[in-house]
Amino acid sequence: MKSPNLFNYEIRPCKFVERRMLLASLYQIVINMRQEYQYIGFGGLMFTDFKLFHKELSVDSMYSIEGSFTPEKLEFNKPFSCIKILHGLSTNMLLKIDLSKPSIVWLDYDGVLTMDVFTDINILFNSLPHGSVYIMSCNRQLQNEETNPPRPYTNEEFEKLFNGLVPYDIEKNCCANINTSRTIKRMIDSYCHKIIEERNKIENTSLNYKSLYNIKYQERGGAKMFTCGGIIINKDYDEKQLYVNDFNYLNKEDPLEIDIPNLTRKEALHLNQILNIEEKEKEIVEGKIIKATDIEKYKKFYKYMPNYYDVRL
Repeated sequence: MKSPNLFNYEIRPCKFVERRMLLASLYQIVINMRQEYQYIGFGGLMFTDFKLFHKELSVDSMYSIEGSFTPEKLEFNKPFSCIKILHGLSTNMLLKIDLSKPSIVWLDYDGVLTMDVFTDINILFNSLPHGSVYIMSCNRQLQNEETNPPRPYTNEEFEKLFNGLVPYDIEKNCCANINTSRTIKRMIDSYCHKIIEERNKIENTSLNYKSLYNIKYQERGGAKMFTCGGIIINKDYDEKQLYVNDFNYLNKEDPLEIDIPNLTRKEALHLNQILNIEEKEKEIVEGKIIKATDIEKYKKFYKYMPNYYDVRL
């Protein structure tokens, strides 16, 4: 993963919000499932998700898959001894993990959608047990880089590239920017369901895949990212016991776009004091301090937004 050379993931606001939203729902799943989980992800050099999930979810068995840095550098930078470094590609390293244990898996790919994503799903969904959570993130652009300039794939080009994985009734211009998140999610969900149903027949199991996550964002000047995923549960399990329906950002048919307003600290503190007091909100809009659209954006994400401070050490 080359991202740590380009960005500090710990100070990217949209990524921070997404991570906190995932954490809130994962915490609800963990406490209601009452199982001991392991975490599998791409730690990079920052191990941001690992720090958060170890502390907040009390996950003590963790695997970081990484191939871009030396094992020595990764071992030196890992924040906790409970993290095991697996140096290599996910398609190979996942096979070295005991996937029969309840797992939280977040494969946060740097690049665009590739066949490796589906290979990883195949490995995971043929082994993960009831209660396991699968999440994937990738660059949501689906474009032909061989053209000059690059342009979205035609449906025919895309179907040829992902032979058999593109739903037969995919919409026209499925790779246009406005459609890419929906296209990727349909492909991921369809393949997850397919592997689970095949596994049920072969192993005589009774598992189901419930989609939960459908999120997109773009950091200012950064890549257009998309995240989707869900949970594997027994078909006779009452999903209401998870209480995840309490989160209004889950189970969305259309992707939730994380779009954070650019506010000063004073503006944000003032908004906290007057949120949903209509006349007060109207005052700061009419006073040309904060736009109405920025207030609405703030309301959606303020619980998960970061606060940054300048500290001299």
